[in-house]
Amino acid sequence: MVLIEPAASVSAADEVMNYKGLAVYLKLSPGTLRHKVMRNEIPFIKIDGAVRFSKKVIDAWLEEKLKKPNKKQLLDDSEVIA
Repeated sequence: MVLIEPAASVSAADEVMNYKGLAVYLKLSPGTLRHKVMRNEIPFIKIDGAVRFSKKVIDAWLEEKLKKPNKKQLLDDSEVIA
């Protein structure tokens, strides 16, 4: 029988984080993340009832957020130009 090391096949991009881990990564409080989950403002998965976050999905979500400025940012930018 050949034993396979599971950690050897998992890259950092495939990392799954809990509230505390993602809070550190995003520099937010775990409470803020809980509110974002309750309002479906951040992508998450549930594993046996526990909320988890895929680093790969969070990174893609952040990239998308950076590409699309929100209305407040657009208003602030237009005020500077005018």
